[in-house]
Amino acid sequence: MASIRARIVNMLLPLMGVKSFFSEPTKVEMRLTKMRARKPEVPTAKNARLVDIKRDDSRGYPVYTFTPKGGHRDGAPHLLYLHGGGYIMDIAGVHWNTVARLCEMLGASATIPVYPLAPEHKAPEILAAMRALYADVAEEYGAANMTVMGDSAGGGMSVALASMVRDDGGEMPAKLVLFSPWLDATGTAEGQAEIEKKDNMLAVVGLKGAGEMYAGDLPLTDPRISPLFGEYAGLPPMAIFAGTSDILLVDSRRLVEKLKADGSPRHEYYEYADMFHVWMLIGIPEGKNALQQTVDFIKAT
Repeated sequence: MASIRARIVNMLLPLMGVKSFFSEPTKVEMRLTKMRARKPEVPTAKNARLVDIKRDDSRGYPVYTFTPKGGHRDGAPHLLYLHGGGYIMDIAGVHWNTVARLCEMLGASATIPVYPLAPEHKAPEILAAMRALYADVAEEYGAANMTVMGDSAGGGMSVALASMVRDDGGEMPAKLVLFSPWLDATGTAEGQAEIEKKDNMLAVVGLKGAGEMYAGDLPLTDPRISPLFGEYAGLPPMAIFAGTSDILLVDSRRLVEKLKADGSPRHEYYEYADMFHVWMLIGIPEGKNALQQTVDFIKAT
């Protein structure tokens, strides 16, 4: 059973408006217009107490680097974190807080791109930008020292990016970490409609609409959009986190089934009962436990 704090957060989730955003596709364009009028959230003074923060705008979109106070710990990894938001929503405070906390726990540095969003930008352009960023970060920190990770859409993008690196012969990251990953944009997965009744954040119709805005001319079954339809041989070991009150639970379960095939990378799967979408980013007991499991996975050889 979920903790009391987790149950309280889950009850309050509808007040955030994310569920209504994803349940009413006819209103998405209007809401996106309002959203774009606001600037993305930036790291706060709270984050700056844990890490030193640098911003680089030379790529045409902001890229932040977090470095632990006192510098990158010898032997610590470097994180490349891709934020969630259905490929259409900006980075949020919980993303900055989570990455800063992981840097502190690991003694690690991190790169966090505030990447271009759909529908103004499409998957091929966005993924090409992330591939170029990955190459530069890998050159600076060493691919073998990197963990690529993300939540929701950022989790799907992490798999798509690693697949691109594999396919073009690049140096692979050491690990992948996926928080509530969105891996199938088709909205056709068996079992999602039933889970949606207790999911206080997401709706299938909204996810499919967001996927279409991101895909552009690509079919939703293209592995760059829906990595669940891709190949996993040659990818790094991965840790996958999911909750049973999240419609994306079925994506994680299907991924785990695929990873049981011969030649697939090693994986660790953490499924938490009654937990909602991206609970790993929230300072509740389950979220803190997930971050510790993440740290242990990244540290393991």
